[in-house]
Amino acid sequence: MFTFIKNFINRKLEYFQNEAIKVIVSLMTEIFMNFFLLIFFIIIFFLGSLYFSFLLSYYFGSYILGFGIITFLYFILLLVLFFFCKDFIRCFIKNSLLKIFNRGK
Repeated sequence: MFTFIKNFINRKLEYFQNEAIKVIVSLMTEIFMNFFLLIFFIIIFFLGSLYFSFLLSYYFGSYILGFGIITFLYFILLLVLFFFCKDFIRCFIKNSLLKIFNRGK
């Protein structure tokens, strides 16, 4: 009888360990992929900004004007996001995190 209980507990412990490893690996994979997607998006965004800045500089004939227009557009975007979309962004981030952490359930 004691051997049966011991084997039962060992099987349950191994099952729990395997499930815990699956959850940890799933979360680490999600974090890893989101990190690399974020880095990739930042690089594309940065290079696109440089491209449009140089394009505007060529069009207007002034580097200051080309880069200034892009900087001004980003500043306006920052103000719009800060004053008008703060609640929407918070809700979006909260729902995204809840969806990621509740995926396994």
